[in-house]
Amino acid sequence: MVCGNASGLLAGFWQTSPYGVDGFLWRAGTIRRLPGSSRPIAMSQAGTVVGETTGRHIRQAFSWSYGAHTTLPYLGGQDQLGGYMSTAAAVNFLGLVVGCSTTDNGEQHACLWSGGASRDLGTLGGPGSSAAAVNDLGQVVGTSLTSTGTSRGFIWSNGRMRDLGTLGGEWSNAIGVNNVGHVVGNSESPDGQAHAFWWRKGRMTSLGPLEGDQHSEAVAVNGRGQVLVRSYGSCVRGFLWAHGRRTEIRGIGAGSVDPAGLNDNGVVCGTVGLPNGEGHAFRWQQRVLTDLGTLGGPLSAAYSVTATGIVLGEAEEAAAPVSRPAFWAP
Repeated sequence: MVCGNASGLLAGFWQTSPYGVDGFLWRAGTIRRLPGSSRPIAMSQAGTVVGETTGRHIRQAFSWSYGAHTTLPYLGGQDQLGGYMSTAAAVNFLGLVVGCSTTDNGEQHACLWSGGASRDLGTLGGPGSSAAAVNDLGQVVGTSLTSTGTSRGFIWSNGRMRDLGTLGGEWSNAIGVNNVGHVVGNSESPDGQAHAFWWRKGRMTSLGPLEGDQHSEAVAVNGRGQVLVRSYGSCVRGFLWAHGRRTEIRGIGAGSVDPAGLNDNGVVCGTVGLPNGEGHAFRWQQRVLTDLGTLGGPLSAAYSVTATGIVLGEAEEAAAPVSRPAFWAP
């Protein structure tokens, strides 16, 4: 399971081959399969699902809403193997979809789909860009190459793409934006390390790694301005940043904590390392981490958490070492 909304609509997929998937929707115990080889990636609170239809040499963005499955048009492409590719990364409450698509000159550009039409969001002067998130105001964030070939995070609004800058290094990228325009992403610091950042009204703030670690990576931002961050050192750890303070998500013993999802209530999910080397899905709420267990096998993992606290992921059964889509109710 990969995404869901507050009404209890959940989406996931089974991997059927190296190139194919079987996507599905789940609500109240009923499964509905998505047409073709459709891999869901994101869902809006209004219930619109977006993702990509996949094949060996094919990838095309799609949206599903109120029972209608729609393949979204490319910006362009070239008549060669793999010359037409697109994917949808996010969707807002109004149904605006963002992602990336090939163009007629063979580049890949950030793309916005609205009313079934595709719009090229352009670049920061380089040959490529991609969009990662969109808020309900229509602000889009992502990453673009510049004319010098460096990667920079951007925010796009009202037809204009703006370079977010860096923390003092060469590169940056943007991965999330909330409904008040707070942007999160990652940037190179002056000493060459990667740090998560929080950007607001033109100012970029380093969120830093945890003490003793070298690098950090932004995972998500919620409507309250809380930022979920991975911290890298001898193992993966996680923390929640808010109002200039870091709260570590402590694991089980000295095991790793790989955070993956955050909702507006500050509930975090991810995968925690156990002393025996196994990994289990977890829910973290009010500074308490709960091991969510498995379906009887040794492993599970969590990837997102809905507005109501349902944790989505996968888990292994005792009878077969194959992960199954799974969810854990609050």
